[in-house]
Amino acid sequence: MVESIKDNKKAQSDISLKIDRISSHVLKATINITPNLVKTVYTQTIELFKKQIQLSGFKKKETPGEYLEENYKNEINNHLKNFLFKHLVLDFLMQQIRSEKINLANYPRLTDIKISESQESDFFFDISVADPIELKEWKHFVFRPPKRKRYKDLDKQVAIFLKKETTCFKKLKLEEVQESDWVCFDANLLNDKQDKLLDKYKSNFWIKINNKEIKKPFQMSLLGKHVEDSFVTYDFSLKNNFSENTETNQYPFLITIKAITKGNHLSLDSFKTNFKLKSKLDAHKKLIEVFSYRNDISQRKAIIEELFHLLLSKHRFEVPKHFIIRRQEDIMLSLKSLPDYQVYKMQKDFNDQVAMLAEKELKEEIIIDQIGYRENLKADEKDLQHYLYLFNNNRLKEFVYFKPVMEKIEDIDSPMQTSLLAQACLREKTLNHVIYVLTK
Repeated sequence: MVESIKDNKKAQSDISLKIDRISSHVLKATINITPNLVKTVYTQTIELFKKQIQLSGFKKKETPGEYLEENYKNEINNHLKNFLFKHLVLDFLMQQIRSEKINLANYPRLTDIKISESQESDFFFDISVADPIELKEWKHFVFRPPKRKRYKDLDKQVAIFLKKETTCFKKLKLEEVQESDWVCFDANLLNDKQDKLLDKYKSNFWIKINNKEIKKPFQMSLLGKHVEDSFVTYDFSLKNNFSENTETNQYPFLITIKAITKGNHLSLDSFKTNFKLKSKLDAHKKLIEVFSYRNDISQRKAIIEELFHLLLSKHRFEVPKHFIIRRQEDIMLSLKSLPDYQVYKMQKDFNDQVAMLAEKELKEEIIIDQIGYRENLKADEKDLQHYLYLFNNNRLKEFVYFKPVMEKIEDIDSPMQTSLLAQACLREKTLNHVIYVLTK
């Protein structure tokens, strides 16, 4: 018999979450969206198709809605599903997973979408869940982090790096969006009269303003803006996951800038806050971790490896095989994009190495998530900004251990859902918290 765990309706009455346990390690999550909310998006989708499709004998934008619903039903539904998924469902699901402290293993997998004749919508997900770990008093573990190299010029290198980065950072326009910056914004669906249609459910994203030769129109429209600036755009669109046709009708949105994180150079204040450092001298000592290398591994990465060795030796647990197979698939997709993939693939133990990496990643994520839940840690907007500052150059990137689904997020020029970014950020915050406690 299916065990109903939760029917979560909370404040957002038009979106609710129900979770059923279907096995010891799998939950079935159903996100329900009421007809009232779905119809609002559906009506706007019809209006978009009217602009795109013109019938003989009708003026532009006057194609009958009934004709479109009859002859473009699949295309309209695909756009509707994509909007609901990208702007409403995904963020809501990930927020609920964190707020309910669900022991997630791998990201939720969308299995089905149903839209009834009344336009009530249900999105179904399989969620792999890890067994709870009986955490020991980890704060009392004896941890001896690897020591730094004692090369005389290391301190000089860090001092030069600090001086150069902080000097350059002071020259940036902190309140204005510039090339390479990270921008957090709300997207609020509008109709042609520019009335806000989903004010209560506006979606939130981050985007990197990449300094490439050819910029997308939406990125260009962000340049020069300030926090709380708003503007209307038809250029904001997200990849359509439910249609092979890459052309996506672009809904009108009211975009409001919520935060700006400079994408070039070291923010000393952010760095100190992120790692709970009190002075510039402390920042200098911390930066040594990514300048001191032994056997091509930075002191920072060596510290993390030793930390997880300690935590996992004190907490023995197994990861179900199907979790590992799922993660292997994700790793393989990432590896296939690398230029050396064929070389790696030729190695005799290639598949075994990928399986070992998958198991390692899962164990580290499982234990760090459960420590984060135990410590009641949260990732807010400021935490996300501190996290993104670490992608500003190759030295600082060495401090980042947990990344979102997209491996090279600094190279992504399309918007990212805040919920996916927050998941990685919370893990990173928890990791830094554990290191801080055990080394202070």
